[in-house]
Amino acid sequence: MSTAKAHPRADHRHAAQQAREMPGQWVLAGTYSSGASAKHAALQVRSGGRIPAYRPAGTFRARTEVTQDGVDLWVCFVAPSEQHTSDFKASVDCGLTESFDDFSSRLDAADHTRRTR
Repeated sequence: MSTAKAHPRADHRHAAQQAREMPGQWVLAGTYSSGASAKHAALQVRSGGRIPAYRPAGTFRARTEVTQDGVDLWVCFVAPSEQHTSDFKASVDCGLTESFDDFSSRLDAADHTRRTR
């Protein structure tokens, strides 16, 4: 019996918008099932490559964190005139980003909307 392969749970458009509203703060963009997928997405964030929400190139930073649910991709907007990024742990601990439960609920709602169109 084969099991369905887990797809990345990411909302890049929302994450990029949220990060732009809070320059220097880290925002959860998504959770990937493999480190390779998360690292590839992080490269796309930094380069402004295949994910248009992160353009122009070089205006976002990205990092990955291994969790029990997979590999989280975190993004941070760096205003072109600023190259300062707050400490990752302090950014997450201060609660400026949404919780994982809120993130999951928002993704589930967006997925349901896409399926009903």
